[in-house]
Amino acid sequence: MGPTDKKRLRIEMRERRRGLSVEEQAVAAKALAKNLLHLLGVSGARRIGAYIANDGEIDPSPALLECMRRGYKCFLPVLFPGQKPRVRFAGFSEKSQLHLNRFGIPEPLVTQRNCLDATQLEWIFLPLVAFDTSGNRLGMGGGYYDSSLAPIRHRVNWRRPRLVGLAYEFQRIEQWVVDDWDVPMHGILTNERFYSAKNPIMSDDRGGLE
Repeated sequence: MGPTDKKRLRIEMRERRRGLSVEEQAVAAKALAKNLLHLLGVSGARRIGAYIANDGEIDPSPALLECMRRGYKCFLPVLFPGQKPRVRFAGFSEKSQLHLNRFGIPEPLVTQRNCLDATQLEWIFLPLVAFDTSGNRLGMGGGYYDSSLAPIRHRVNWRRPRLVGLAYEFQRIEQWVVDDWDVPMHGILTNERFYSAKNPIMSDDRGGLE
């Protein structure tokens, strides 16, 4: 899949998800929350990162609210200026003070020293534009997550953080050839099911996430 194909796919998928009604988005978010909590329930992890939905992305906020009620520590991505795109994670609660970042997306109002690197989390749930059933994620193209997670890509059999893309089921496409800088996911979770990535560099104590 070349740059032109990716651009066309991004436009198509963004239009489809933005075209969902408020009710359709809410139903999908509720189903996603149920699936996400089931996935977390078998892991024993307590520190998770996610995102605030934007541009029609599937909404993880119902899942995050329930996670916080159950004692999980939740974190949201924060952007800081630098030579390379970089995402760090700040603690989040219902009382957190938020502000809009350069893309107009709400994020916690914190300093860099009060944030964690991605490698300090146990799970990270990432937004995406499209995915395939092998666990490959197509993002918006800004490179923020790929750049921030690049050190993980060079580990052998890494276990944490577990990386899971979140999407509507209709965002699934046929498998494509990934770029060298793409960080593979452990799986993709939709409002319908979990797709476990079958990649040998991503080991798990139980042999899989399903």
